[in-house]
Amino acid sequence: MPDTEAPPPAAAPQADRAARLRGIAHDALLDQVERGDPRHALQQLLKALQAAFGRRFGVQALDGRGGVLWSEALPAAADQAVALDVSHLGGVVGRLLVAGPAGAVPSGLQAELDPLMPALGALLRAGTAPFDAGHIALVRAALAGADTFVWEWDLDSDRLGDIAEGLRQLGYAPGEVGDTQDDWNTLIHPEDRAANHEAYLRHERGEQEIYEHVYRARAADGSWRWLMERGRIVERHADGRPRRMVGTQTDVTERRAVARAASEATRRLERIAGQVSGMLYQFEMQPGRKGRLTYVSERGQYLFGLPLETALADIEQVWDLIEVEDRRLMAQALKASAANLTEWRCEFRARRADGQTRWMLGNAMPEKLADGRLVWYGYLEDVTERRELEQARRDAAVAEAANRAKTDFLSRMSHELRTPLNAVLGFAQLMEIDRAEPPGAGQRRRLAMIREAGEHLLHMIGDLLDLTRIESGGMTLQLEPVPLRALAQQALEMVQDSADKAQVALALADGGEALVVSADRTRLRQVLLNLLSNAVKYNRPGGRVELCVAVGRDGQPTLTVADTGVGIAEDELPLVFEPFQRGRQARGGVEGAGIGLSVTRALVQLMGGRIAAHSRLGEGSVFTVALPAAATGTGQSPPGM
Repeated sequence: MPDTEAPPPAAAPQADRAARLRGIAHDALLDQVERGDPRHALQQLLKALQAAFGRRFGVQALDGRGGVLWSEALPAAADQAVALDVSHLGGVVGRLLVAGPAGAVPSGLQAELDPLMPALGALLRAGTAPFDAGHIALVRAALAGADTFVWEWDLDSDRLGDIAEGLRQLGYAPGEVGDTQDDWNTLIHPEDRAANHEAYLRHERGEQEIYEHVYRARAADGSWRWLMERGRIVERHADGRPRRMVGTQTDVTERRAVARAASEATRRLERIAGQVSGMLYQFEMQPGRKGRLTYVSERGQYLFGLPLETALADIEQVWDLIEVEDRRLMAQALKASAANLTEWRCEFRARRADGQTRWMLGNAMPEKLADGRLVWYGYLEDVTERRELEQARRDAAVAEAANRAKTDFLSRMSHELRTPLNAVLGFAQLMEIDRAEPPGAGQRRRLAMIREAGEHLLHMIGDLLDLTRIESGGMTLQLEPVPLRALAQQALEMVQDSADKAQVALALADGGEALVVSADRTRLRQVLLNLLSNAVKYNRPGGRVELCVAVGRDGQPTLTVADTGVGIAEDELPLVFEPFQRGRQARGGVEGAGIGLSVTRALVQLMGGRIAAHSRLGEGSVFTVALPAAATGTGQSPPGM
């Protein structure tokens, strides 16, 4: 109806079906009032029922002893029909026959058909004897049982017949309101009058077979009641002007309140459903029919990429999005859930309408209704990211276990290698200083090579041991105030010999005499020696290495080691502190395992500092170490230790 209020959303399906059945009953009763032919009215009623339920219906009129007087539209196979008793004024006057496969008629159908039974009883009773004025009273009684009355309108005199019943429903006393259409119009809400008149004109012009409208009428107590009118022009003048009209009027105030409450509940559900990440749904299966979705929250459109209307109208389009091998598992789980009325739970892959394949997790609880239907109330969510995260966690756990195993292996092997290596170095040194059997010049040269190679290997093993201690959390530091410039001068002196052999000049820039940092003296010396040794090793004859002690831009003390060596390629620079990453230098002539810089970075971080590298291939490199300034008076413990 064209209300001036915002119309409520559709109420529950049961309420819609009940309203439709009342409309079918009213149309049949109006047909009886107009024609005086109950058999014709019953035929129209049965056709409307068949359209509403999708199954065949028939009726039998009974005499007082239960014998069949006559019947209408019996199903093709009467032995497959279920008979529902139809009563009128306390007695059974007939049966409503409902066809179904092998008698499989839903058990809740009788209750669903209740709104129709008073009208059906009146029509069956009217059809058992010749038509007379008393039958109209039967029809009126049937309607009154549903808060409905019959009115007649004589358009020539504008007089409304039987309007007293309608006024009584509104609480008016006899004679308080006139009996013309104009009088009744004064009771219609001003905002509804124009729409009500337009509904009548559409019927008068033949655009609508039935006049039907819902509007507000003022009751005697001043409240507004909602009335539903249905009517038909049953007589016209020779020139086509309407002469007489009959109809029904029903007070639907309470019904609308119930429908509005249901609509509000639906709206609340939709608002709640809109706040959850997954889709709420209701899935229904009936015996002998394929399943269908009867409710899908708005989130479903995002999950599958299908319009909600499409999903509700054709579930096959939803099934087509699910991976073929997963459908079988879903069907098996659904079958088990239906058989045992247990929770359905399944994880499956679905291909969205945009081509993406996503992992979905669905779960639902089934309920078996009285009419044999099975309904699942469930929740479906996209778990693709969750699965990927869980896989990443599993991969990380495997990697962590492998890393622990590697660290343990390297630690054990390093310890095992140091013992024989120290023996080799010790015997080489003894042979070099053996006075009883002094070695010749060639032997001394070969012993020196053994010693140098052994010391290099011992240094690598030391770095490897440091790396495994750091990774296992076994490295402990003793932080104390350390004067930077004095430590830098000491470190330069320790690499001076190797720099002279490589023909590389060393320099300590001016400044930084007062800078004191909080660090482990031994480990900070190790950091400097690693950086200076690399600057010498990867330099060129005639090159230069400069060590600078200064204050950085952020106010922290810094150590900078700059060289004029071969430099580091731009694509390799991000990996320079990763263990065993030597880049192009792995193919060069400089020995190394790629461990020193990773140990250096780890030591700097353990002391609360940071290290950065800048380089250009062929131009040299700059490594900068920033450390926290020492607190006045006492040392500190390193972060996390």
